Amino acid sequence: VIALPFADPDLASIAHRGKNVSGTLSHLQNASAVAATTVETILHVKPSTDFAWPVNGAVDSSIVDVATSAGAHNVIARSDSFRETTELPYTPTAARPIGGGTTAVVADARLSTLFDGDMSRAGSSTRAVQKFLAQTLALTEQTPDNERSIVVAPPRMPTAAQAQTMARALEGLAGNRWTQPLDLVAAAEVKPDPRATSKVPRAAAYPKKLRAQELPTQAFQDIRTTQGSLDSFETILTQPERVVTPFGNAVNRSMSTSWRGRSLEAQQYRDAVRDYLQSLTSEVQLIEKSDVTLSGRSATIPVTVQNKLVQGVDRLVLRLTSDNIRLKFNDDGSMAELPVRIAGGHSQSVKFDTATSANGRAQVTARLYTEDGTQYGEEMTFTVKVSEVTPTVLLVIAGGLLLLVLAGIRMYSHRKRTVASD
Repeated sequence: VIALPFADPDLASIAHRGKNVSGTLSHLQNASAVAATTVETILHVKPSTDFAWPVNGAVDSSIVDVATSAGAHNVIARSDSFRETTELPYTPTAARPIGGGTTAVVADARLSTLFDGDMSRAGSSTRAVQKFLAQTLALTEQTPDNERSIVVAPPRMPTAAQAQTMARALEGLAGNRWTQPLDLVAAAEVKPDPRATSKVPRAAAYPKKLRAQELPTQAFQDIRTTQGSLDSFETILTQPERVVTPFGNAVNRSMSTSWRGRSLEAQQYRDAVRDYLQSLTSEVQLIEKSDVTLSGRSATIPVTVQNKLVQGVDRLVLRLTSDNIRLKFNDDGSMAELPVRIAGGHSQSVKFDTATSANGRAQVTARLYTEDGTQYGEEMTFTVKVSEVTPTVLLVIAGGLLLLVLAGIRMYSHRKRTVASD
């Protein structure tokens, strides 16, 4: 069992349009690891992840470089891309060393394309089987005494009819009539033919039709943005694996070869992934706050942080800043920070001690940050109105109270004398 990197990333698109976008190549190694785990979990077979398969087996040096960065040492090419430069009278063995410990496994183009098209009609299916048997016999008769390994690369996503036709063609070779079966790993390890070409095609030789179907550079920039949001979101979660794993797989799917020729659907998928992630990150937010009025030299300002996620968040910091130097937080300055930790489905009121030296208004900005200083979510602003009670005001109030008390005493004395005279 051969496992390609998870979601079958488009190596040519990455090589030609994505590798210069930071972080793109790092997805490939992760995709290879996920593929191995997935296959082993479902099929209970340890697969080989040492193979890369560019679309239609079309390769150039940049595609080979990208394939090896994913950990592959074998690249499945095709003979219509990896053309022979010498006039060999026979089809050589598939394995070709191309340097750096990498082997190109060159599939036969004629055999590999026989099963393309609609195989649901009996006539088409029968002709494909007959051509397959005839051409394998012809390959054998080229040099009957020269045993070679020939690789056939089927359609990338075969229909049921195509798969059934291929099965009938292989059944026609049963009984070792002129071929023997060989698995792909063994075919890649066969001693190469020294006369066969081992020169990787130039970038200019890459088919224009395939290049026109590639993912644009913007696609990889979108992926980088989504991955950056995911990295920031991960740092505050108490159970990050519940988010990182599914979204990591979704990012890998964004680079799949399945999007070739489907640019609109590819853009819609990337947008859907980004929007869903944004909807999750926005579940942790600041609650809008009305203007605050403070009386006295010191007071407390509460700011509420809400967590609508089903898991807790941690390693968040709430920062308040004031545009008025007369309003200080914790007697320290115009900025203050406090840690935030909230269980899933709860809210937390974070209280900041303030001190003021004069009356007036101050614009206060509240914003969440991750522990590494990255901004999280949207900022919130509110106005703080300081109405300090000064000593003069206190004297006036005290004097007024004293007058009220004296007036009360006088009224009481007067009433008491009136009652006594009666």
